[in-house]
Amino acid sequence: MSIGVDLSPAYLRKANQLFSKNPEELPQLVQANAEKSPYPDNYFHGISSVFLFHELPPAARQRVIEECFRVTKPGGVFTICDSMQLLDSPEFEVSMENFMAIFHEPYYRNYITDNLVERLEKAGFEQIETKNYFVSKYWIARKPEILSDC
Repeated sequence: MSIGVDLSPAYLRKANQLFSKNPEELPQLVQANAEKSPYPDNYFHGISSVFLFHELPPAARQRVIEECFRVTKPGGVFTICDSMQLLDSPEFEVSMENFMAIFHEPYYRNYITDNLVERLEKAGFEQIETKNYFVSKYWIARKPEILSDC
């Protein structure tokens, strides 16, 4: 079963409208804050976040990562897809600056220099890979199979 979580009722309504066109397998859509989800510990085999992190203030980014760690099963995978960052493509700096100005993205400036690998490691994720595809960046992180007592 697939589950979609969003804080916005409007986005959830739109998702429901789009998914209902293919009723073979409808995901469960839940309105919740990604910083504190309604799911128990070790619930999901995998979690993906798509274009969320550039919308969040830095402290909220860390809380979302920690919450995803909590609800991911040992050995599970957490994948983030978001905008590229400045170090990935410095030649796009002007485009990134324009994006902030045109679309009113108050946390984007911090996001493009934020080290999400460090944030993922701080939460306990391991085997973190990053991949860049044009203007998108992916972080793929695993929750350890066996958690240490440290």
